[in-house]
Amino acid sequence: RNFLKSNQIETKHIIDEFLHVALANPSIFFSLHNNGSEIYHLKQGNLRQRIVSVFGKNHNDKLVPIEENTEYVSVYGFIGKPELAKKTRGEQFFFVNNRFIKSNLFNHAIQSAYENLIQDKTYPFYCLFIDILPSAIDINVHPNKQEIKFEDEKSVYALLRASAKYALAQYSIMPTLDFEHQANINFLTNPQSSAENEFKTLG
Repeated sequence: RNFLKSNQIETKHIIDEFLHVALANPSIFFSLHNNGSEIYHLKQGNLRQRIVSVFGKNHNDKLVPIEENTEYVSVYGFIGKPELAKKTRGEQFFFVNNRFIKSNLFNHAIQSAYENLIQDKTYPFYCLFIDILPSAIDINVHPNKQEIKFEDEKSVYALLRASAKYALAQYSIMPTLDFEHQANINFLTNPQSSAENEFKTLG
């Protein structure tokens, strides 16, 4: 008990963990109760439906889907249109092999895709899933398992950024493509040999 914080802070931690599991498993029904009141009642559905159930109907028509598959890594999920950006963090989610993680580098990848689309010091919405071979990552970096070491994190960074920019362009949010999408994506079929150059280009 000496390590517990206030009831409000501990409740927030519980809600955060609940949402991580609920977002990662939209096909499962979840409910969360606190002091006799139901906070969340999340019906079974797909990922879009789960996001809307958690964050509200306002998100439904402002979600931009992402799905990219390479031999090395796959990315799928949703990013938000610029109008969903907020001045505070909290609606940014990465899952690797269905496990929630934190990554400042990957946050930067998505944030940079919104360059000139959102104001400074605002943060876009995203809920993205990264599937990669377990042998290409090390999850034993931190006791809470929310930090992961990647064998080739630059390739994942490049795919995330290119995919987000392409998705925003597809939905006419960006005026034109400023890069050849396939060139940015296809290099990841052999990430070890060309990730460095692509990372420098995207950076």
